[in-house]
Amino acid sequence: MNSVLSGSCRTSSIALSAIILLGAASGSATADNLQEVGGIEARPYPYRLLGLRPGDPVDDLAELLAERSEAAPTQTERRLRIQSPQGKAFDLRYEATREIGDVGMQGRLANAPQDDITAFLATEAFGKRPLALFRVLKVLTEEAPEPAALRAQMEELYGQPSMAEMQGQSMTLIYAWGTDGFIADLEGQPVQTFVEDLGGNRTSERQFRTCAAGGPFNTSVEYTFKSPRRAEDEIMPDCVATYEITYQGGPEISTIKFALKDYELARLHQAETDRQIMEALSSPTSQSDMDL
Repeated sequence: MNSVLSGSCRTSSIALSAIILLGAASGSATADNLQEVGGIEARPYPYRLLGLRPGDPVDDLAELLAERSEAAPTQTERRLRIQSPQGKAFDLRYEATREIGDVGMQGRLANAPQDDITAFLATEAFGKRPLALFRVLKVLTEEAPEPAALRAQMEELYGQPSMAEMQGQSMTLIYAWGTDGFIADLEGQPVQTFVEDLGGNRTSERQFRTCAAGGPFNTSVEYTFKSPRRAEDEIMPDCVATYEITYQGGPEISTIKFALKDYELARLHQAETDRQIMEALSSPTSQSDMDL
């Protein structure tokens, strides 16, 4: 029997407003107004990217990037200003991504060889730990492994994937881990139904499978503030993590991409960051001291 999830898209009268700014940062961004919480459990799945996985200490990430690049990492800073209907504001500033190996726009247009590593980071609430890890390799086709050889290497490490697809010179492998453990057949899972309340006795139904693409839910691990959150805003419910490997062969350059995303860690991080922000917005306000 199909399971059914439902949610409403109607907004609340106590909705909070948020202003979002993104920018490159040369130094380390901090968020002194969030307190780091401990007790982050070890991740249940075996997948790693260059020895790292989401939830590892940010110092381990820094060590890896320093080993693989003499240049300082490129950092993207995210700034959020959240204001309650009563006028109390909360300013959040944190390092959203850390990256090495970017060849720039001209390099990408020229299809230049590349080894790019990017980490999406948590706020200070989770100690800036990585929530997702990405690697993009562009190598000379004559030096790249064959798709079958890459698949054999992945299967030696992690066993049969949850999904494998070959189309011409393209290959996609996905390892999916749900709340009940490894998902052996991603596309063979029971179909679930999400029912969205559109208001006015109108509903919309969308079908999905746990950890599979194309569902109605949020697939981004990056933190963004929203209040109230709707059911469809939830980050991939019942999905712990996915590890996706894609291979695109070419006559001269072949591209191999790795994407390890921990949705469960992102959900926990979102809940804790939301909690601290809402707690700060509901705390007593000191009066201003303007020259009036």
